[in-house]
Amino acid sequence: MIASYRPARAVNGPSRSPKDQVMAFKVDAALARLLGSVKNKSELIRDAVYAYLGHLCPLCEGKGTIPANRVHEIELLLTQLEFATCSGCHTALPVLPRLRRWVKDLPSTDRQRLTEYRKTGQLLCSDCFAKADQCDICGQHVPHGQLARHKRHARLAAKAGRA
Repeated sequence: MIASYRPARAVNGPSRSPKDQVMAFKVDAALARLLGSVKNKSELIRDAVYAYLGHLCPLCEGKGTIPANRVHEIELLLTQLEFATCSGCHTALPVLPRLRRWVKDLPSTDRQRLTEYRKTGQLLCSDCFAKADQCDICGQHVPHGQLARHKRHARLAAKAGRA
């Protein structure tokens, strides 16, 4: 079954952004029945795709703005965060001040990434950590392409520590 949907116009004003592309995809009968019960299929599908690809903002839910009555709460939340820059891609990332308490409950890759940050002060986002090279001298993950420079510093630090 091929389904083709045109984005519905918002009842309370213009839609979030212009949508001039129509996409079609095949679904089985069960999914077609489920989608048949959804009021705004286009919005559901867009939101699902953005959520799957990791591009849907958790604060604005992909709308690009936040409700006026949520601004104060979000500002309070942001004041509780510290920001650090990824050593690989230089993206600013929020870091919770009480990082030690909840790191132990994270998946192992995130736990290792944030434990290294706590020890070294060098933060890598999850994408850069996955691509990083690991130093065979100190075990630290280093942004891809920066391992030789890191090793020179690690050797100098090791020699200084023995002196």
